[in-house]
Amino acid sequence: MNPNPQEPTRAPDDGFDALLRQELRWEPPPELTLRLLNLVPGAPLLAALPPPRPKPWYSTLVLVLTAIAIGLSLAVAWQVYGLLGAELGLTAVFEQLRHAPLIGLQRLYEALPMSRYVVEILVAVRDQLHWLLLALVLWLAFDGAQPALQRVRG
Repeated sequence: MNPNPQEPTRAPDDGFDALLRQELRWEPPPELTLRLLNLVPGAPLLAALPPPRPKPWYSTLVLVLTAIAIGLSLAVAWQVYGLLGAELGLTAVFEQLRHAPLIGLQRLYEALPMSRYVVEILVAVRDQLHWLLLALVLWLAFDGAQPALQRVRG
């Protein structure tokens, strides 16, 4: 029987009710607890209490909201800088900078025709170093992934 006839009867295993009870429970701040316990003679010293940690759902919520805020800020900044760049003619400057190495190589080839072979050798060396670096990174990744055997001391 329900002692209060104005409240509806609920099942004792209502999940939402249990969640609300858990989340709406108030815990006093640790500083207040320490101050109150210091007023009581003979109370144990609780200065070595670990600091309270936020609940995992709260940390996750803050992380998600922060990521959304950063994403929105970057999107707005991208739009603003894009409009400013279009107004100031920065797209033409970036296009010229993108073609500058090709123009420089073409002028080098015209001034020194033998430089074409030197550039080709440097490109081939760069490609080989790229594959060597890739193999080194993979080797270190797979070598580090194996658990190290620990010595048992007896």
